[in-house]
Amino acid sequence: MAGRDALKQVESISKIFAAVVIPAMIGFAGLFANQKLEQLKANDDLLKKAIEVVFLSDTDKMSGDSKSFESRRAHRRYWLEVYNKFADVKLSDEFIAMMMEHDTLANEKELFWTGHMPSLIANVERPHGAENANEDELGHGWVPVGRMSSNHYSRVNFDVAPGAIERDGTITPGTIVYARWSVTLRLNTRNLEDRQGYTGTDRGLLWGGECAKVVDSIVDGRAQTWAFVEIVRCPGMAKSPRPAELHARSDARSRAGL
Repeated sequence: MAGRDALKQVESISKIFAAVVIPAMIGFAGLFANQKLEQLKANDDLLKKAIEVVFLSDTDKMSGDSKSFESRRAHRRYWLEVYNKFADVKLSDEFIAMMMEHDTLANEKELFWTGHMPSLIANVERPHGAENANEDELGHGWVPVGRMSSNHYSRVNFDVAPGAIERDGTITPGTIVYARWSVTLRLNTRNLEDRQGYTGTDRGLLWGGECAKVVDSIVDGRAQTWAFVEIVRCPGMAKSPRPAELHARSDARSRAGL
């Protein structure tokens, strides 16, 4: 008798499970599958847009429509990162560097390298100010090195030896850094190009492929490392070929009508 009652209870529980729990599980699985499909579609749409921007579109789309060099650079960085996030075949570091240089030779900024350097200036970001600066603390300006903790190649503008990066994100003074692409050289660490009434804090562009010695560095509130640098010849590099390269690129741009 007791066995029959137990069997009936099991059958009753099984019916409840079949009537309530299984449909709920099926519904949950269907909802999860729909959300997954929607996410995959959104990812696919982003990848298609990234392919269009990086590979198929014209100069304006790749560079963005902003008049600001820094905004156009951010536009390029964003779509390169989107592509690498969703594409099966990732872009190489060399290709990313080439695309980050896109449109940097517009005649909006002066180009600096070891054969053409701006005057030395004092480090105005430190409390001692220009009055107490000695020759060892002078440099050619501030450059945004990048977010040192990022895994995205495009988020860091310079090659920096791992051992030269301090725990707080600053860089050991005296370290030689290598510019992956052209980077704005500034009087200070404030990027105000997109602000109304901007009067200018940049001195021009440190050409991609050039080296600089870190005099000082800080990390700003956005976790980006800035370095006060002196432009120097890269170790083991012969006399800078930049003038000939600049002339060749200028001729090419002239023939292209740019």
